Amino acid sequence: MRFLDCIWLSLLGLCAAGASGCGESALAAERVRGWLEVPSTEEAVFGWGEESYFLGEPETAWRRSLMEEPVVGRELGRGGRSVAFKLTLQDGTVGYYKVAQSFSAAYWHAEVAAYYLDRVLGIGRVPPVVGRRMKWSELRQLARHHKHLDEVIVREDGLVDGAFVGWVDGGLPRYVPGRGWEKWVRLNGGLEVSPYQRPAGWRGRNAAGDHGDDGAWADAVANDEDRAAELSDLILFDYLTSNVDRWGGGFTNLRTRGEHGPLVFLDNGAGFFPTPKAQNSLMDKRLETLQRFRRSTVDKIRGFDGEKFKRMLNSDPLAPVLTTTMLSQLEVRREFLLEHVEQMYTRFGDRVWL
Repeated sequence: MRFLDCIWLSLLGLCAAGASGCGESALAAERVRGWLEVPSTEEAVFGWGEESYFLGEPETAWRRSLMEEPVVGRELGRGGRSVAFKLTLQDGTVGYYKVAQSFSAAYWHAEVAAYYLDRVLGIGRVPPVVGRRMKWSELRQLARHHKHLDEVIVREDGLVDGAFVGWVDGGLPRYVPGRGWEKWVRLNGGLEVSPYQRPAGWRGRNAAGDHGDDGAWADAVANDEDRAAELSDLILFDYLTSNVDRWGGGFTNLRTRGEHGPLVFLDNGAGFFPTPKAQNSLMDKRLETLQRFRRSTVDKIRGFDGEKFKRMLNSDPLAPVLTTTMLSQLEVRREFLLEHVEQMYTRFGDRVWL
């Protein structure tokens, strides 16, 4: 969890860190009870009976490779809080494998569930992700010096569960909108304290641990309507997944596909964490400050097909991905989100649409 989120969670009276490890235990219990049966590989690839797309590109063959192809090259992932590995497959496909950890902002199941949610909503911004089980003995040596090695959850049979994320060619540079960008997605001015980034006046270490932020804290450039719509979509998506770790110093979790390309919804491992409540104050605050929306995105969320989403989750090789509680909490958040949009429309009329 990044510095900003710790601040806000403390200020707003919530800390998810206490839930470490609970998600993995709950999912294991669901498997024992047989809530969902693990499908065959063929069902896993074509589990919802139609092609899916990442930024307009068909991905069925890509997903099949991530599920089936043998691993021929391994290296430890760079940066980030997760214990992860960049893996090369026999057919040349490359993926980023995030193993199960007890840390509450590095859940493999959140990465997988965020992917399926993105696809059922027809957004197509999350790179393809599949759950995959691998031999820990073939990975552990690479991570022997990782400071979070003791958080890895290894099964009794020596295997690890994980989210295998398709590697996106062309680079994923940071997108730095600058301080004050949230005015783009509002209709009545800026915010004294933004829930999307560190409090104004912060001059400590950035997300990389360095002093200074390479211009990340400069004032935002002029409003770009296309970027405003993308950022609004991202805020709504993160609210549904309850991903507390999108925003922080240096905008390190804001990425585009290539320079000046579309936003990519990468790094979703802090979502869907186990908690008695469906909502938390930090995410509610982020949603409540949002006043402009892409109409088509709201329509997709309004028309969300929960049964289809369950079928998608069931199609994953490591199903069940979410517990029944997590699924019901998602629906609570969806209803709250739509109520907020209606309130904004009542207040501002058609000006809310980007």
